[in-house]
Amino acid sequence: MFFSLTDYLLFLPAVLVITLMPGPDFAIVVKTALLSGRRPAILCALGVTCGVAVHTVAAILGISAVIASSATLFSVLKWAGAAYLFWLGFQALRASFTKEKGEAGEEAVHELIEKAEKQTGRAAFRSGLLCNLLNPKVVIFVLTFFPQFIDPSLPSGPQLALLGGTWMVMGLVWLSVLVILMARIRPVFGRPAFQRWLNRTMGAILILFGLRLAAAEN
Repeated sequence: MFFSLTDYLLFLPAVLVITLMPGPDFAIVVKTALLSGRRPAILCALGVTCGVAVHTVAAILGISAVIASSATLFSVLKWAGAAYLFWLGFQALRASFTKEKGEAGEEAVHELIEKAEKQTGRAAFRSGLLCNLLNPKVVIFVLTFFPQFIDPSLPSGPQLALLGGTWMVMGLVWLSVLVILMARIRPVFGRPAFQRWLNRTMGAILILFGLRLAAAEN
């Protein structure tokens, strides 16, 4: 056996708690599900999952350790991730505040709704991928959390792959369940007033996550 069963069984509940905690990935998937529908949201969740896969491979190859140990590389990744979250947040806020009162405003709302619904799968996938990939906290998490459940007497590569794969599956299942739940309440958010509220709320949340990421230290 290339891994410790005891360590793995301890890893499962620990990583489940981490997976269920709201974060930027959670926010971007919820936003996509409520504004664009089930299919783009599932693709967004797949993008997040692919980001986790990249982080896992980077940890196996030692790339994550290089990023974590370099203040410059860590800062570049941190600010790139924060800038991306800021951009997503401001886009959502702009969408809500470009609406005027009255009939013309209602028409603008419906146009924005239709535009959101036509969001391509590629764009949704890319938003999920970049949201996860540009988050240096994931790099640090993999490097500090995973080793606690690795048997030093066994090869680390296969163990990292197993832990990363488990986290990917858990994350994808959780985000998929989240998308299904959001799809059930999405008709409520089709009303213009809710669309404005949703864009402003999610925009503020994404900007908040961006500020937290910008304040992160190596």
